[in-house]
Amino acid sequence: MLTHTPATLTDAYQRIKKGILELRYQPGQKLSEAKLVADLKLGRSPIRSALARLERDGWVRVLPQNGTFVRRFAPAEVAAMSELRLLLEAHAASVAATRVAPEELTVLRAKFEALKSKGASKNFDEFLSLDDLFHGTVYRLAGNPFIAEILNNLRDQIHWIRVTTATLPGRVEESLREMDRVLNAMEQRNSAAAAEAMRQHIGNIATSYEALPDANAEEGDHEK
Repeated sequence: MLTHTPATLTDAYQRIKKGILELRYQPGQKLSEAKLVADLKLGRSPIRSALARLERDGWVRVLPQNGTFVRRFAPAEVAAMSELRLLLEAHAASVAATRVAPEELTVLRAKFEALKSKGASKNFDEFLSLDDLFHGTVYRLAGNPFIAEILNNLRDQIHWIRVTTATLPGRVEESLREMDRVLNAMEQRNSAAAAEAMRQHIGNIATSYEALPDANAEEGDHEK
């Protein structure tokens, strides 16, 4: 009887999850074990175990008699995550505005201006890196390890929502402008303005997600 090692299972899990986060496996898409075996060059046993773990972690859904599908987050779930982020990140931004060092502001401003001049939507990987850097800096400067832990635990979900909403025309450029307003408030050491700008930025996430054509669709509606 063939078995698989923990390392093989981890590899299968991480590669399938990476495909979900990068939208190579689309929300609602049916995941075929046979195709995953062929694509990933791994055995059926680690693929099956990886899918079971992905179901436990909330990334896929198994529908009896139908198969395994990439899970769609319901708009209400995205709204709930956005509400949590809004509360925590608005506070974090207000604190960060009083603690950020001038040299950090200089680095962030240079990166923002460089990306604006090139176009964020045309340089999406660079936008994602800047988004991670900016929000990570705000988390760190807040100086609250519990806030940072909660937000970092949502990192994959935040990334998935960010990549998914980026398919909306103009959303990437608008997101960069929203973050730029937070940065501008931080440069002015204006805690209230930084918190309000962050609220607007996070608040637009749920709104953008609801605007997606398939946001309210069910798994299996569009099998691929």
